[in-house]
Amino acid sequence: MEPGLIATLVDALSMLAARGMPAAVIGGLAVSLRGQPRMTVDVDIVAIADVDQALALARDSADTPFTPLFPGVEEVVSRSFILPLRHRTTGIRVDLAIGLSGFERQAVARATPVLVGGIAVPVVAAIDLLVMKALAGRPQDEADLRTIITAQGDSLDWDACLRLARELGAAVDVDIVGRLSAARG
Repeated sequence: MEPGLIATLVDALSMLAARGMPAAVIGGLAVSLRGQPRMTVDVDIVAIADVDQALALARDSADTPFTPLFPGVEEVVSRSFILPLRHRTTGIRVDLAIGLSGFERQAVARATPVLVGGIAVPVVAAIDLLVMKALAGRPQDEADLRTIITAQGDSLDWDACLRLARELGAAVDVDIVGRLSAARG
C-alpha cells in the first residue's frame, strides 16, 4: 500500500480515537484488505458519531492533520452524513461516513484489526463490507463484491451475510440479497 495512504489512514484513525469516536476502514482500502488489492486514491472510514460531533470536527480541524475538502462542508455533513476531508501533508482525501444507523454501529463493533504498514487498523468484517457494497450497487461495487467473495471463499459466513442483507434491505427497501446472490453466481 502506498505510504501516503497509510499515513493518511493512521492520522485519521488517531484523530477519531482522540475524540472518542470508534471507527473502521471501509471502501476501496477495505476491499484491498478483505479481498484483493485494487487501486484506490482515497481513504474511506465509518465513525460512530452524530452530526454535531462531525460538525465540531470540521469546525475544529485546525488542530488536526486534516482540513475540510471545501468551504461550506457543513451542508454536506448535515445532508449526506459524510465529512469530506483532505490530509494537509499527503493531500489525500478522506471520506468520513457518520455512522448513525444500527447497521453501521454493528459493523464498527464487528471490525477486526488488520496489519497495514505494521500498524493494526480496524477493518469492517467481510460480511459487512459485502452488504455495504451490495447496497451501493455501482459498477465498481459489483466488481468489489466478486473480489471479496473469491478471496474469502469458504470462510465467509453466508447465512449471517444474507440475514444481515435481508434485515437492512427491508429497512431501506433495496434488494441487497438479490445483488449478493447475483455476485455469488
